[in-house]
Amino acid sequence: TADSLPAAQQAELDGIIAQTPYPEGLIWRAEKGDTVLHLVGTMHLYDPRLDPILARIQPLIPASDLILLETTKAAEAQLQSDIANHAELLFITEGPTLPDLLPEPVWQTLADQARARQIPAFMAAKFQPWYLSLMLAVPPCAMEAMISGQRGLDHMIMDQAETAGVPTQALEPYDMLFQLFGDEPMAKQIDMLQATISMNRDADVLFATLLETYFAESHVKAWRSSRRATYEMPGVSRAEIDAMFTEMEEVLLIRRNRNWLPVISEATRQHDTLMIAIGAAHLGGKDGVLN
Repeated sequence: TADSLPAAQQAELDGIIAQTPYPEGLIWRAEKGDTVLHLVGTMHLYDPRLDPILARIQPLIPASDLILLETTKAAEAQLQSDIANHAELLFITEGPTLPDLLPEPVWQTLADQARARQIPAFMAAKFQPWYLSLMLAVPPCAMEAMISGQRGLDHMIMDQAETAGVPTQALEPYDMLFQLFGDEPMAKQIDMLQATISMNRDADVLFATLLETYFAESHVKAWRSSRRATYEMPGVSRAEIDAMFTEMEEVLLIRRNRNWLPVISEATRQHDTLMIAIGAAHLGGKDGVLN
């Protein structure tokens, strides 16, 4: 875990976190005039320790005029419909597939990692590399929970909102991931996939660290610890990893945070009390939503 790092590395990590705005805390309240925002840092995968967090925010849900999330049930249904009608969104429908694009030993490792997540190798071979990277980032134990229908805090909030009759709204278009990654060159997607494969040798440790830091409400530490752990990847320099993480942070976090702010501002003009439930990694940092 992050706390078991050698002293020098721990001091380096602590120093970075100390200089980062809003590095801790999952539940925030902001007020301006008569407007109240409740910001909640979520985790997209289920863990029983989410239940007490849901209990803490449960009274805030029926008191909200609107709940903003990264996606909604209606948006997810629209996305599933698009995928059903446009296989090319997720699959390589022409040209070489992954066994042709990867060295044989790398493909065999990838196939094993996919099977561990209940994805048959013949299906993994045809996935778009960016999408398979996201799938492989989910550890096998968490994938089992997803397949069984257990969902994270975002969906728990959606269910509560539905019961309370509180409307929900997505902060971004339902196909945002496809906009972010779908147009990336194949070579770049393959690099991302190979990095994910390398990181998966410590998948259980990385996931355990992510969980522990999340439930300690240290969301910045969770992100920085993941970055720190990848420095041990064989055959990749620290400079290359820093460049990869900087780009990932720009695409997955910073750019989306900036896109969300006008949506939040518009919602405050129409509603007095809002809940904003977003992945905890979006909260902290100079470019975090809280800042």
